[in-house]
Amino acid sequence: MVTTTLTTRIPRSWVIPTAEATERRPGNARILKTITVLLCANIFLQRLALPAAGAQLQLILPITIIGVAVMLSHGDIQLNIGRFRTYLLAMTTCCAAALVSFLRELDDSALTSLVLLFATYIPLCFGLAPADAKAIFPRVLDRFVTLTTILAGIALFQFAIQLVGWRYTDVLSVIPADFRMQGFNTSYPVQYGSDLYKSNAFICLEPSFCSQFLAFGVVVCVLRNGSWWRYLLYVLALLSTVSGTGVLLLAAALVLLSVHKGARFATTALAGVAVVVLILSFTPAASIFAERATETSSNNSSGSLRFVQPYTRTWDTLGKDPATVIFGQGPGFADRDAIAFFLRTDLPLNYALLPKLVLEYGVLGTVAFLAFLLSMFVRGSPSFVLSGAVVVFYSVLSGGLLSPVVTTLGMLLVSWYTVTPEDERWSRGRPSPRAAAPSGTLLAPAQRDV
Repeated sequence: MVTTTLTTRIPRSWVIPTAEATERRPGNARILKTITVLLCANIFLQRLALPAAGAQLQLILPITIIGVAVMLSHGDIQLNIGRFRTYLLAMTTCCAAALVSFLRELDDSALTSLVLLFATYIPLCFGLAPADAKAIFPRVLDRFVTLTTILAGIALFQFAIQLVGWRYTDVLSVIPADFRMQGFNTSYPVQYGSDLYKSNAFICLEPSFCSQFLAFGVVVCVLRNGSWWRYLLYVLALLSTVSGTGVLLLAAALVLLSVHKGARFATTALAGVAVVVLILSFTPAASIFAERATETSSNNSSGSLRFVQPYTRTWDTLGKDPATVIFGQGPGFADRDAIAFFLRTDLPLNYALLPKLVLEYGVLGTVAFLAFLLSMFVRGSPSFVLSGAVVVFYSVLSGGLLSPVVTTLGMLLVSWYTVTPEDERWSRGRPSPRAAAPSGTLLAPAQRDV
């Protein structure tokens, strides 16, 4: 039987336990507070942006980089050698592919996209010391459950006030347009011509993002054995978004939970889903969700624009030039193609991770970046289920390559707590700052012997 790093880290219980009191360290309160601030920013500030070089920089990215700098200055996080190596490999390969594209003088190449790639992923090269990761991870999950419960309450409130007569208005429209993320379907009706709008909790980029965060809330709540009323709140809020991506994410996570937990959990989950479907069948929402389930057959549907056309357009582009297969069309090509498609059709094309990587950096860059992906979210993961859900969210359901909302969530829920045997050996081998510290100095958690 082959035992991998990942399987040795999966607790046999599907519930992630709280660390023992003896495993907690006094300085971990500061780490937990900083991570909580980053989680709040990632959930509640995702629509805010900063104007930069004629474009927009999502506010979450500079906040995350500042948070990383602060934690490094306190010794709360450390460089993860394994991830840093694969980061260098991925970035070097992408630079080589981009250089070929620039030398070929392709019109749709953009240096700013390559720079943004470097900046977006540098925070994922760090992580907590192994002992700190073990103690803090379950407490961070508890904070995430609390924050997504608040998000669910706001989403339900937004939908409920529409049912009693409030006409939808974007409450963030008071913020200047340059400081609000553009290019997202922030608000649109549940059906064409309807006055009832899908819920995005006012603050999410799209109803689909809201639904995906709520789905993560359900998954984490299950892993932490949360209260029953939270599940009811999450499900109702998820339905108010009228978005299929959250349902798909939740379905993938339930499959992973069923594999890990066994037949009993799978039966319980199927029974719960059956009850929800039965109740929905007696409501007007049944016809709406039935239409969403078959919408990929229509070229104008969000399902086709997310799961069909990006892949067919990528295949067509690769067939035009053999060099594109190896090196791609250059950084930023997928974004420009999506913009051109929108100007021509008024429809938002959503390039997921794989087609965007292949289009911009070719097979060469894609292979190297996928190795980095495994080191980010899989190798040494503290939770098989949570890791799988993050990978589905990042690589399939969202255009996550240059989206700080997506990468930061994966970092705060999985990456910073991954621990491999290599990490433990490196951490043990570090010279202890205890001997060098002045008498009476309080050492940060990541500076202590582990």
